[in-house]
Amino acid sequence: MEAKSIRQILKKYLLGKTSQPENQAVETWFSSMEDEQPIRLSDQERHATQEEIWNRISPALVTARLRVMPRWFKVAAWAAVVAGIITTVVLFNQPAKTDKPAFTEISTKNGEKRTIAISDGSKLTLNAGTTIHVYNDFSEERRVDLVDGEVFFDVARDINKPFRIGSNGLTISVLGTSFNVSNYSGLRKMSVGVVTGKVGITKDNDTLGILQKADELVYNKELQTYEIIPINESMLVWREGTLVINDLNFNEMAFLMQKNFGISITAEDIKVKTTRYTSNLPTTITADEAVEVLAAIHHLKIKKLNNQFVLYQ
Repeated sequence: MEAKSIRQILKKYLLGKTSQPENQAVETWFSSMEDEQPIRLSDQERHATQEEIWNRISPALVTARLRVMPRWFKVAAWAAVVAGIITTVVLFNQPAKTDKPAFTEISTKNGEKRTIAISDGSKLTLNAGTTIHVYNDFSEERRVDLVDGEVFFDVARDINKPFRIGSNGLTISVLGTSFNVSNYSGLRKMSVGVVTGKVGITKDNDTLGILQKADELVYNKELQTYEIIPINESMLVWREGTLVINDLNFNEMAFLMQKNFGISITAEDIKVKTTRYTSNLPTTITADEAVEVLAAIHHLKIKKLNNQFVLYQ
């Protein structure tokens, strides 16, 4: 069999069109490689490995029993199939529908965090000032749109129905895993960080990457560029009550302060407006205290007018 046959089976698998024996065989194969690290192969090595992969897994797809592979082969299989084959097929794409299905809108207010459970058993934790659309019909596809904000997803596993999140033109697809998606409208960058399992990310018909545990994809919304890096450990601390402001410009800093503390911060001084801001602020403190800490770190002064804070030197 050629690599084309592998692509067809894997495509059927994530689209929920494989038989139960095929599901079990492919799922066992993926699970056996969960903790392996990918390696890079030359084109010649990749083609050779693809042939050997098929020779190894084809009996399992017939008998529904997957033989145990040696570690060196699992690593090669991961590099050749996941990095070289899955990324070239439409595993994570669905044709666009002309009529958008009905959905339920769920939002959090500024300063509010909320955890919800949806119909498939998945749990979603929404950060402050977040809006999502949860599609009402999960019979064919599990779908959520992140309109604005940040959400931690703990997705219930269902190998027959991939879970998809749409946000800013990107589609994030999983079978069952946990990961964080941040896409605030007032920030230039969007990020997806994986805690467990694997996550596929596409834009239009292009695959941006298949992320593993501890991977993070950072997408620049202005430049439409992206990079995959080790996950930033501070990405998830918002769930524990900490606002992380990491090298942001004035407008981005003011945006997050408003989302988390419900306040408006302005400035007239050009030096204040061109400063880059970095700070870790407990969201349990008051708005006044948060501004005071931020101002002290950056050696600025504060003037308060009603519920608006003016920073100056």
